[in-house]
Amino acid sequence: MTNPKGIIFAADILEKKNLLAVIKEVSRHVDMIKIGNLVLYEHGWKIIEEVKEITQLPVLADLKIMDIPDIAEQAAKSAKAAGADSIMVCGPTGWDTIDACLTQYENKNIFIFTEFTHCTGLIDSNMADEYIDIAVVRGCGIQIPGTKGERITQVRERVGNDICIICCGVGSQYSCDSKIIKTKFGHAIAAGADFEIIGRAIYKPPVNQTPQEIAKLAQESILREIVKKGTFPISTKTISNV
Repeated sequence: MTNPKGIIFAADILEKKNLLAVIKEVSRHVDMIKIGNLVLYEHGWKIIEEVKEITQLPVLADLKIMDIPDIAEQAAKSAKAAGADSIMVCGPTGWDTIDACLTQYENKNIFIFTEFTHCTGLIDSNMADEYIDIAVVRGCGIQIPGTKGERITQVRERVGNDICIICCGVGSQYSCDSKIIKTKFGHAIAAGADFEIIGRAIYKPPVNQTPQEIAKLAQESILREIVKKGTFPISTKTISNV
């Protein structure tokens, strides 16, 4: 099986009016909205409901759950009650915590966080491989840094085509010296990912461009890579809105 390909918009915008406006603006060019902890801390669980009032897109609650099984299960339960369609769980928590989250969500709706994008993160590839093995056995999705193309390819070869790989840090990502690393749209999918997580590059566009224009550009770039690789199926949104 080959998973659909597309864009997850990382809506890391704290000001609510702007957050909802940008989500509405780019929705026709993306496939999922990712709501992270900063936005949840600022606005509470209700923000998920407000996002779903303006878009029909699924919402990924990027909780990065990193706790014992009982607490993790309660967090997953709260996310589900708030309307989140999927969640992110940290791989280092291990089997029991991931299994606890699986009592609330189907395996395909849980993504396992495996590595950081910044250079001083203390999860190495050997550790990450252990988390990936758990994801494969349980049938969960996997997060891989979009800044590490060779790593994406290695993981795809390791897990086969059934596991959904999502890649963060695409477009713009801060490096350890506070400079912004630019990763081309479509780069992660060309390397083997299913979805590229794009945030800052869309909601902080260059002067004289809009978030919608950048989202459309990203969508077109991804479509070119998909066609080039002959990797199908494509997200229906990716086909219809370019």
